[in-house]
Amino acid sequence: MKVLRTVLGDVPAEQSGLMLSHEHLLYGYPGAELDPRAALDYDAAVDFVAKQVRRGKENHGYGTIVDMTPPEVGRYPKFMADVAVKTGMNVIAITGFFPERMGIPYYWRRQTVEELTDFFVSDLTVGMVFAWHKTPYKAGAIKIATGQESVTPKPSPLGPNGRHIHEIEDRVIRAAAHAATQVGCAINTHIDPMDFDVTNPLREQLEILVEEGMDPGKVILGHAFVPPQLGAMREVLDMGANVQLDHVGIPWRISSAEELDEAMAVALVELFDAGYGDQITLSFDRWFMNPRAGVTEIDPQLLNEKVDLSYMFTSWVPRLKSKGVTDEQLKKIMVDNPRRIFSIDVPDPVAA
Repeated sequence: MKVLRTVLGDVPAEQSGLMLSHEHLLYGYPGAELDPRAALDYDAAVDFVAKQVRRGKENHGYGTIVDMTPPEVGRYPKFMADVAVKTGMNVIAITGFFPERMGIPYYWRRQTVEELTDFFVSDLTVGMVFAWHKTPYKAGAIKIATGQESVTPKPSPLGPNGRHIHEIEDRVIRAAAHAATQVGCAINTHIDPMDFDVTNPLREQLEILVEEGMDPGKVILGHAFVPPQLGAMREVLDMGANVQLDHVGIPWRISSAEELDEAMAVALVELFDAGYGDQITLSFDRWFMNPRAGVTEIDPQLLNEKVDLSYMFTSWVPRLKSKGVTDEQLKKIMVDNPRRIFSIDVPDPVAA
């Protein structure tokens, strides 16, 4: 049977509801857990996030959120589980890492592909570890990430592997392919749009995964529409992978949300018309909560210009329908495609 592996356990895939394939319930860059300004009032934080999630579920039918926060960026298994209990939302956690330049802590940089594979598989099948303690909460997918994003973003240099991917990122990607193949789960990715200046980062990620035996149909290549890169997307779509349209209403690396939304909508229609509708997922990539309230001159992103979950239906869906997108096509990218990609095959329960 096909299930979604959520933090509260496996649920039948048909219970997915509308799915958001790349979000962050709680988020903090590596080191935030040491900052007194980011210390959580845990119960208040859970309530704050749960209210947002509950509104989205009750008002718009969202059923599943994939929390793409990796361990070193504030992944908090119990927090996700408590939000899920309070809201009835399916929450899928991930294992994996952020880009090497701003993630993958030193401890893990020393690990072999085999050791990293074992870590990912343990997160997916036994339970995630948090603050030295084992938890019963399992991850349900894997995240890989590449790029030079940091305080001073820039395109990635050519790495020792002949791609614009760092040495340790390469190792993590290969381990992710091994673990995902072993468990049968999906891989969802982060790229930095600046890398389109020097290569097709979507293809480079996918090539490594496929080299290690990963089924491209279980891979979602994220941030492909920021801004839309139709040629690059066609390359990986023709290889059998999926692309994610994210940052709806959120102008990451773009001057305005209006400009990005319009460009993404036009590109989405073109991909639908070209027959790629079965290979696209949709999300915001919003932070429901970043505990650090203030900002600094060199880190304005802490402001995190957020949009409400209703924006999908008050602005984005009407924009798409004005361009001829049908309800059936919307269901594909918001329900059918992510449900299929994130599903894990498990044995049918033995009849009593």
